[in-house]
Parts: sequence; C-alpha cells; structure tokens
Amino acid sequence: MYFYLKGEIALHQKNSIVIDVNGVGYQVMVSHPEDYPIGERMLVYTFFFVREDDQFLVGFKTFEEKMLFAKLISVKGVGPKTAIAALGSSSPEKLAEAINNSNLLYLTSLNGVGNKAASQIILDLRGKITLYETKTGDEELDDALEGLKSFGFSKKEITDALSKIPERGLKASDYISRALVFLSHPREVK
Repeated sequence: MYFYLKGEIALHQKNSIVIDVNGVGYQVMVSHPEDYPIGERMLVYTFFFVREDDQFLVGFKTFEEKMLFAKLISVKGVGPKTAIAALGSSSPEKLAEAINNSNLLYLTSLNGVGNKAASQIILDLRGKITLYETKTGDEELDDALEGLKSFGFSKKEITDALSKIPERGLKASDYISRALVFLSHPREVK
C-alpha cells in the first residue's frame, strides 16, 4: 500500500519516527530511530503491516532491508517485532549470509530470535535470499533501480537496460518507463 514515504523527519520516539509528508505526520516503526536525523528530508521505504487487532507502518533505509523484512515475516512464528529486532541487530548482508549458510549460532545471537525461530528461518529461506547494492549517487536513478528490482528483473538486466538510456537527470518514473521498453523487448529495441 505504501511503498515509501519521502519527507522531513519530525520526531523520534522509542521505536519509531514521525515523517512529515506535506503536512501529514506518519508514525513509522524503525529499528534505529537515531539513523533518521530530525529535520532531514529522507526517503524511507515502508511496509504496511495489518492484522486483526493492529496496523502500523514499518520503515527501512534501504530497499534490500525492506525485502528481507518481508521474507522474514513470511516465516511461521516470526512476527514484525522479531523481524525488526533481528534487522536492528545485524546488517541485511550479514543476516542474508547467515541464513544462506545455515548459521544457527549467528541467528540465535540476534535480538528476539530463539532456536526454534532461527531453525524455521533457515528451513524456509535458505537459498532464497539474494541482496545486491545498487547505489549510483543519483537519487532518482537509485529509486528507479529499486523500482525495477521490485518487478523481479535481475541486476544485469536492469543495468543493461539503464545503460541504454543516454540521458541523465531524469525523474525515477521516466527512467523506469524507458528501461521497461528495453526490458520488455530486449532483442527488438536497438
């Protein structure tokens, strides 16, 4: 529902931040509120979590962290608070490596993850997590890269398509629409 929020960080609370987006304050649960400086304008990737008795936004600094969170909460017995605690105790890269290498000792050392949860995470997710960094320094291009990854294209497909776009300084939506032309008909478009 909410893919990301872009606005000014207005407030820190114990386990959350408030992002002011055009005069509307969104409370977003995060693992490290101190990573979001008050007064700074930021893009925060979000995941809208809903269950019978509760609903809330969870925020992430990177798209990889958001996708790893989604995979973690898909595991039986792992809820959003456990997933946030685990992500807050590790980097997405180290967490993915531990899962893919069946490192039970590392996973149980993370906040909120016991033996049963760690075993289930490995069972359900081993070999299914691949993370890759795609930061270019151009915020719009980075947003386009993240958006194209969410469509399921590989890193190579995305970088090949974007390299065929000679212009720079475009909006993320323009990068995405032009790249999709190449990605949908890779052999036909020259």
